[in-house]
Amino acid sequence: MMARAQRYPRRTHRPLLRIASWCMFAGLIGFVAFQKELLVRAFEVATPVRHVRLEGNFDGLEPSQFEASIVPHVRGSFFLLRLEELESIASEVPWVGGVRVSRVWPDTLVFKVEELDPVARWGDRQLISSSGEIFERPVSRYDFDQLTVLKGPRGREKELLEMHQQLAAKFAEKGEHIDKLVLSERLAWTVRLGSGLEINYGNQPPLVATDRLFEFLPSLRAQNQSALRSIDLRYPRGFAVSFKPVSTGGSVIEDSKG
Repeated sequence: MMARAQRYPRRTHRPLLRIASWCMFAGLIGFVAFQKELLVRAFEVATPVRHVRLEGNFDGLEPSQFEASIVPHVRGSFFLLRLEELESIASEVPWVGGVRVSRVWPDTLVFKVEELDPVARWGDRQLISSSGEIFERPVSRYDFDQLTVLKGPRGREKELLEMHQQLAAKFAEKGEHIDKLVLSERLAWTVRLGSGLEINYGNQPPLVATDRLFEFLPSLRAQNQSALRSIDLRYPRGFAVSFKPVSTGGSVIEDSKG
C-alpha cells in the first residue's frame, strides 16, 4: 500500500503585502506633506509682508504701542495671512474699539483702527466708552479729569450711562453740569454737581425727583446767601437741606432745614 502524501496548509503572503502597502502609502503621504511644507515656505519667502500701515485718528492710542503688539504676529505670506486672526489680536490692544485689516498689493497690510471713545471716568482709574465698555486709563497727553465720574456695580454700566445722559440734559437747562454720578450697591442714586451741591435721591427715580427739586431750588437759593452743600430727597413728603458753613466773627455756623 502506498503511503498518502501529507498536505500542509499553504502559506500566504497577503498580511506582509498589506503591511508593505500601508507603509508605502504612509511614506507617500509624508512625502507629499513635506513637499507641501517646502512649497509653503518658499511661497512665504517669495511673498512676505514688508510694510504695516496704521490709519485712524489717534487721540489716546500710541501708534508705537499698537505696532509693538501686532508686528510679532505679522508672519508668513502676504496672501496666506488670516486677516480675521490679526483683527482679533489687534482688538485686544488697550484703547482699541474696532479694527479692520486689509491687503494692499504687493506687500502691505493696512490696519484701520477705531479708538474707544471715553465719555466718562469709571471710578478713579478707569474710563468708560459710549458703548459701556470699561477700560484702563492710558498714559496720554489728554486730560480726562474734566469728564464726569461714574461709579456703580459692575453690570450696570449702561444704566449709569443712560441716567447720566438724561440727568445731564436736565441740569444743563439750569446752567449746571454733573461732576459725579453714583449708584450704590443698594441701588441708591447720588449726584454731585460742578458747583459742589450733592443731591441724594435714594431709591427714587432720579428723573422724577429732579423735576420736583427744580420746583423749590430757586427759592432756596434766593433765601440764602451761602451756597447749598447738599439736598436729601429721600423723604416722601419733604426734603432736607444743608448749607456750606459760613464764618462769622471767628465762629462757624451751619444752616439746615427740612
